[in-house]
Formats: sequence, C-alpha cells, structure tokens
Amino acid sequence: MKNTVILLVDDDEDDCELFIAAIASLNKDILTTISNNSLEALNNLKTATVLPDFIFLDMQMPYLSGAEFITELQQVPELSKIQVVVYSSHSHETLKKLTNEFNSVQIFTKPNNFHELVSTLDAIL
Repeated sequence: MKNTVILLVDDDEDDCELFIAAIASLNKDILTTISNNSLEALNNLKTATVLPDFIFLDMQMPYLSGAEFITELQQVPELSKIQVVVYSSHSHETLKKLTNEFNSVQIFTKPNNFHELVSTLDAIL
C-alpha cells in the first residue's frame, strides 16, 4: 500500500503541531512534511523527485500569499495536478472569495477543536 504524502505549508508552529497530531491520530499510512516558508516550499516542489498527493496551504503566508502560491503552482504542469487544500483561519466565505479563481482547490477553515480537525482531515484524505 502506497503512503499518502502531504505537504503542509503554514508558518504557525502551533497550528503545525496540531495538524501533525491530527494526522497521526488517523492511523493511516501518511507521510507529512512541513514548510514554514511558501516560497521555499514552491522552489522545493519544482525540484522534488517525490511530489505530495495533497498540499495543505495557509492563505496568510510571508513571501508568497496562499493565492500567489497557488498561481505559481498551477503554472508548472506536473505541480498543477497536486490537490491543494486551503487550510486557513479565514471564514469559509472569505476563503471562497480568495480561491474563487482557482479550479479544483478545496477549502476549510481551521476548526476550533481537535476532534473537528481530525474528522475533516479524515474526510478529505
């Protein structure tokens, strides 16, 4: 069975720790990498030999915003096939407006509790 590979692009250390704990609680074969720098993450993806199945992306990032990251990602054919899930503290309505121009981008607002995060991740993965 192939592992699911996830790249989390988020500069908030607490949110990253919570995300990793939620992924671990799913008891699935999932490998997760974290990048706290959106520009570095994009550059690493361009040279990667193994691409992630999913990118979970915070919208409020230094260097490249989430929208700028998605725009750049979609300009590289092999990277444009990666499923992007916008994972942000913005309201759902705001996220819809921010990602409206992008095809096949899923969105979810960072939940208020761990159980909800685990449930949402389980549904996505």
